Amino acid sequence: MAKVDYWGIGLMLIGVALALWVGKLVGAICGIVGLALIVWGEVFKQKRKEHSGGAKDDQIKFVMEVAGTPPLSSTDWKFLLTNCGARAVRYAQLSTIRSEIGAYEICFKEIPFLQAGNKVTVDYEVIPRREDDRDNMRRATLLDFGKDHAGERGHTYLWYDISIQYRDADDSIRDGGVVSVCFDLAKQILKTEGADYWRKNRAIWQAGLTSRGSSGS
Repeated sequence: MAKVDYWGIGLMLIGVALALWVGKLVGAICGIVGLALIVWGEVFKQKRKEHSGGAKDDQIKFVMEVAGTPPLSSTDWKFLLTNCGARAVRYAQLSTIRSEIGAYEICFKEIPFLQAGNKVTVDYEVIPRREDDRDNMRRATLLDFGKDHAGERGHTYLWYDISIQYRDADDSIRDGGVVSVCFDLAKQILKTEGADYWRKNRAIWQAGLTSRGSSGS
């Protein structure tokens, strides 16, 4: 009968147990390191977002101004846009506005680049929408645009909202808010002073209409 080597078997079992323990220890360490890397990565992305060009989620504010000499048929009227944010924007685009009746549109050209704090002149064109005017290549003016109304909002002050979009540093399209311009037909001028007051009063008026409509139903 062969003699059993108990010492050898014991040493082999100890070796297997040690190998299993070391394997679990290495696995646990790898898990801890992996978790730490994930947490560190999320913290790093958050810090990078906070420090790259300011708070990216903050909407950049724009201010619209106008300059020119009466009357509105003059060709020296300018629309001026200022970037009041803390970072530059690219491809800023002002929305097209249409006269009250709809016979004319003012189309604004895209601004390729606008540095923070800078003011630029926004090129524009008044375009007739009637087929006869287009066929005759009639040159439209701001006065034509302003006078194209039904009189329901009064004959003196006509406010128009202009929305703005731009591209941020990550090339995403961002909302730049709304600016407003007033056609003062009595003085034959454009103006932007009082735009916030006008929008506030309009919001109150619209809320009143909604409230009356809800109570009536």
